[in-house]
Amino acid sequence: MSIHIPGIDVEIGIQNTGSEELLEELLGDVYKLMDEKTEQVEKSLTQGNIKNFTTEVHSLKTTCRIIGAVDLGEDFYTLEKLGKAEDIAQIKLLTPMVLDAFKALKPYLKPYADGTEMPQKNFDKTEITALLNTLISALNDYLLTTVEETTKELFSYRFEDALFQRIAELNKLVSHLDYAEAKELAAQIRDSL
Repeated sequence: MSIHIPGIDVEIGIQNTGSEELLEELLGDVYKLMDEKTEQVEKSLTQGNIKNFTTEVHSLKTTCRIIGAVDLGEDFYTLEKLGKAEDIAQIKLLTPMVLDAFKALKPYLKPYADGTEMPQKNFDKTEITALLNTLISALNDYLLTTVEETTKELFSYRFEDALFQRIAELNKLVSHLDYAEAKELAAQIRDSL
């Protein structure tokens, strides 16, 4: 195994994602969403929006567990339980430490966050529709490998700007593991082709 990151149990990560290659892709995705997710948690806390705070830490709990960051996953789970209990004092006490531990992963994840390749294939409605259908059913069945591969495949096509923006948004939802919203958007894109 070539992945060595403090705080990440690579075997668990590979078990959860299905392969080392897929785990590496997911680590890159987590790197890209780290700042945004951390900001959302902090903002929700500052604004006293505990419902939103709880949703954000729940999402980070799931993400950490999938990549094998077991202890961090447990820390976010603790924050989620505190959010549900609306224990503001404990939330304010623990959140900075948990977020610091999460941010400490960032330099280790950076190498996995390389840019996407330039599109090679011309737009083909039939092929794109088939890919979106594959993506929707993979999202339905939580087939991580297929979801990642299909999303990547979409980026090998050239799109006009407006459609490219929607495909990029779809990719972002997949990266954030927002599968319900990703499914909805994939269906909208397919139906608008």
